Amino acid sequence: MTWKNRIVVDGLDRDAWLAARRNGLIGASDAAKFAKASSVDKYLAAKLAASSFSGNAYTEQGHRWEPLMLAYAGIPQNLALIHSPTETGFAATPDGLRENPDGSITLAECKAKHGKVVDGPNTGEWRQLAWQFEVVPEANAIEFLWVELVQNARGEWDLRAAHRGIPHRLVVTRDHPKIVAARELIVPIATDLLPRLRVALSYERSAA
Repeated sequence: MTWKNRIVVDGLDRDAWLAARRNGLIGASDAAKFAKASSVDKYLAAKLAASSFSGNAYTEQGHRWEPLMLAYAGIPQNLALIHSPTETGFAATPDGLRENPDGSITLAECKAKHGKVVDGPNTGEWRQLAWQFEVVPEANAIEFLWVELVQNARGEWDLRAAHRGIPHRLVVTRDHPKIVAARELIVPIATDLLPRLRVALSYERSAA
């Protein structure tokens, strides 16, 4: 089963994508928060809590700069929600996905850093990357791309001039020590959380 056969929704309809995410799936944004195995009850409560969040000024900036970062890396944008070949409840939507001539896949994760100078992924972002490797085992690398933004006199966010407008780029492989460590942490948590989530959602539907 290829990644194309594992597409849950193509992402062209944002409401359908959100509905699929709410339907008992654990995604990369969830995995980014998995810090302690003892906190599964907290993660379950967060998944069950109704959310009306649809974005803010920071997420809008991320969407604004994502095409630039993907174009710089030569990776097509991806909107599809893809599930793991071994567990349909594990899913992710990598920002970019490129099929290489040798049959392997390179993913992309794009970030807009507001008022920050960083040298790579933070802890939560390492977990996101590790989750994408878990969900898309065909991928041999993920290009982590980021731009650093500063506010101008009008309060708008512009690219920090020090890097001449060029996105930062770090190629992460699945055998990177931080990826290995992150997967060892988050996969058991997700494996514990998923059946609890499914039971809770089933109960909610039957009670509705």
